[in-house]
Amino acid sequence: MHNFGFKVVDRSPSVLGPLLDYAIAHQRPVEVGLYYDDPSARHLLQQRLASGLVPVSAHTNHERCHAFNLHRSVDLLDAHILQARAFGSAYSVLHAANLPLTQRVSKQAPLMALLLDNLERAEVLCAKHDYRLHLENVYHPLGFYRELFDGILDRGLSRIHFCFDIGHAKVWSGETLDDWLAFMEELVTQGIRLHFHLHANGGLTDEHLSLAEAKTLGICGPDGYFNAYGYPEAYRIIGQRFPSAVKVFEVKPEQAIANIEALAAARVPAVT
Repeated sequence: MHNFGFKVVDRSPSVLGPLLDYAIAHQRPVEVGLYYDDPSARHLLQQRLASGLVPVSAHTNHERCHAFNLHRSVDLLDAHILQARAFGSAYSVLHAANLPLTQRVSKQAPLMALLLDNLERAEVLCAKHDYRLHLENVYHPLGFYRELFDGILDRGLSRIHFCFDIGHAKVWSGETLDDWLAFMEELVTQGIRLHFHLHANGGLTDEHLSLAEAKTLGICGPDGYFNAYGYPEAYRIIGQRFPSAVKVFEVKPEQAIANIEALAAARVPAVT
């Protein structure tokens, strides 16, 4: 079973169908963003994925439901989990927030308390549905997530895990990729499961570029401040160090299949 796959969303069945066909034929994991509530797309997802032919995960609508607002959106999370379970999803990705949160030192304790209280609410829902959530790094540096996961572990929240988004870390943190990889190795030793979002950017904004787009823009090589490996070598390193974790490419749907095939053609050992 290959652990490199791609993300799809719940709309445009004419676009969605071929991606699901490819994933099933090539045994690629699929992450489904439940953002658009397209009934025909939801039906197709259930029809093609519920049988369990490939690993399936989901992503909450991060504009409406995230860790920071769960005290107001817990019903949305409950509904999301039920929808995701209908097509065989084992877990979902959840953002910490939909906007950057305060950096004021005096506000860090109440901020962490709010997030952890809300994640306790999520833990209860996950236990009810036999589900888990992977908290995704977004607008904050590594230290923010280290403190948050220290709290998650202290509170014994066994159904809250981690999703590493390589593009977010490049744009919104000051740490290197190696720093993040070391942090995730620490998480694994503490029983935290991992999930990965992979895509490229030039460091200025979250562009979600495929390998072909990155090559065209001349940004595939080591960048000197975050990614010492370049693309696709960074993906190989991630595959080697975290072989059991699912890794999905978040690129444009028209690029998704070509991106996977370009990765395999690059003879990346952890992928082929």
